[in-house]
Amino acid sequence: MLRELREHIDRVEEILATLEEMADGEGLERIKKATEEYRRGEIVSAESPEDIRKLLRRE
Repeated sequence: MLRELREHIDRVEEILATLEEMADGEGLERIKKATEEYRRGEIVSAESPEDIRKLLRRE
């Protein structure tokens, strides 16, 4: 139960950090720029340590 509570707290912290970043004009511009870079394939994401290893070996 405590682990589940901690996971929810972590998620709330992430949401608050995102809202704080979006409230800042420069932060919002960074988000827009990163979104465009992601759409163009200039940014990749990894969901696990193994994904990171695969990406690092690829380059």
